[in-house]
Amino acid sequence: MSTAKISQIFQILKQGVDQGVFPSAVCGITQSGKRYIVVCGYLALTPFIEPVEDHYLYDLASLTKPLAGALILINKLSQGEPFDLFYSIKAYVPLDIPFFRLLNHTAGFKPWLPLYKHKPLNIEKAVELILKDGLAYEPGTSSVYSDLGYFLLTYLLERVFEKDFESLFEEAKFSIAFSRRAKILFSPLKKGIDIEDIAPTSYCEEERVLLRGVVEDENTRALGGVSAVAGLFGNIYGVLDLLEALLISYQGSGPFSQDVVKTFVDFEDKLSTYALGFMKISKNPESAFGCGFSHRAFGHLGFTGTSFLVDPERELIVCLLTNRVHPDRKNEQIREFRIAFHNLIAELFGR
Repeated sequence: MSTAKISQIFQILKQGVDQGVFPSAVCGITQSGKRYIVVCGYLALTPFIEPVEDHYLYDLASLTKPLAGALILINKLSQGEPFDLFYSIKAYVPLDIPFFRLLNHTAGFKPWLPLYKHKPLNIEKAVELILKDGLAYEPGTSSVYSDLGYFLLTYLLERVFEKDFESLFEEAKFSIAFSRRAKILFSPLKKGIDIEDIAPTSYCEEERVLLRGVVEDENTRALGGVSAVAGLFGNIYGVLDLLEALLISYQGSGPFSQDVVKTFVDFEDKLSTYALGFMKISKNPESAFGCGFSHRAFGHLGFTGTSFLVDPERELIVCLLTNRVHPDRKNEQIREFRIAFHNLIAELFGR
């Protein structure tokens, strides 16, 4: 990549910092096997201003849905596990819904519930509360982005494969050849990661503490920091390594089955803009991913200001890690920034 392109990417990130969209950003781009990292801003604004470095970890928020929730299934199916995405979940809970509808947000659940208010909370109690609340619409008739479906997914994966969710994720990671600096994991503080190497998020009024190394999502935090909804922390190297494994698998030479990966990222349902765990990238100019990528592109967004996009036709991966919720989550300027950022990337890396 030319110095001019790197400069343009840095300038748009700097613009985001200067305008208060986020305090820090780490951008990673891979195309045709070449990788580029651009860093800008300050990791923390309070209680002290701290510079950002490329190896620091960010709360990945809902990137956990595809990069852990979907990845676990991709790994299991690639290994030949006798599991059918069209099976009903009724063997585990009193709902006759095909498994795949949890993944593409067409299962009938409302977006969210304050599960964290019910303490102590475990995944069984969370599912009990979700089932008690009931469905918001008939499954398979509409699409509503729902954390609740992914909490149920967490529970079901643990029951189907008879392991806890974090162990299933670590098992999936074994298939990927991570680079030396790569980190992507749950509960980083419990794994010996230095708190100063993790981007802080918002100030939690209830706990009277600035969240740092502890998941931003209240419900996942109440569950101990692990779920298919949120909880993953990662640095740019960890996220890019995982996405590269998915891309080369999609191309037929990676660690996962090509057919399985294509099933998840190319899945189409006229009801939903989601494939199975992944967002389908539309040509809508108001889309967070802009309108410059191919029809095969897929990705996801995270509440904390994270995102990724993979465009197989361009052999392109784009990942943006920010902590836009620091020091508080009221800032929503990321919406407009994402559009401008992705349109720039599409222009710079077009073919």
